[in-house]
Amino acid sequence: MTTLDHLALRQAVIDGANFLVRTGAISMSHHGNFSVRIPGTDHMLLTATSSFDSLKPDSLAVLDLDGHLVSGTINPSNAEIVHMHAVVYKHRPEVGAVVHTHSTYATSFAIASRGIGCAYEALVRNDMADGVPLAHYGPRGSSLAIANIAAALASMPSTKAVLLENHGVLAFGADPAAAARANLIVEETAQMTILAEVLGGAKPIPPELLKASLERRDEFAQAGSQRA
Repeated sequence: MTTLDHLALRQAVIDGANFLVRTGAISMSHHGNFSVRIPGTDHMLLTATSSFDSLKPDSLAVLDLDGHLVSGTINPSNAEIVHMHAVVYKHRPEVGAVVHTHSTYATSFAIASRGIGCAYEALVRNDMADGVPLAHYGPRGSSLAIANIAAALASMPSTKAVLLENHGVLAFGADPAAAARANLIVEETAQMTILAEVLGGAKPIPPELLKASLERRDEFAQAGSQRA
């Protein structure tokens, strides 16, 4: 991979982090970490600090998927969570980027020990028709926490996010933009679900209509853009 390719990957991570800050899909502290798989390798670029504020291209370190630092510097707080990112790449070969935040509404579900059901169409259209599973608590980055994330991933093979009990959110996608969007959609869903409680509670989309919604999305996607 060329230096220009590396710079583009680093910038894509920064753009994804800035998107989450701009949309407000993050906690007040802007705490989070973001990684991207380096194509064709078992390495990833990971933000080296625990805040999305003032990220620069050199704010990312290179690590392998076993957690060894290859180049750069990483602070202790982010060194703790390396395996939290790596476990997603190991279990989901199609994933190209992972983001972790403490986005307010989704984290509210995590600290209430609740997964998020599928009552919002945006989840369906973004291939999370089964909802967002809960990974049970383990100390941050510990072998227990990683095993629980792996179990949550196995429980819903199509999900693009996992809630980390008593902790926060882990979202992922094909690239940094997709991972950031998955985080945003989970946060939107959590917010709307909580607000729906005062109206009698969110109503899940009937199972038979979940498939119909996906088929309709795919039908229009295959037809492409329409022009008069």
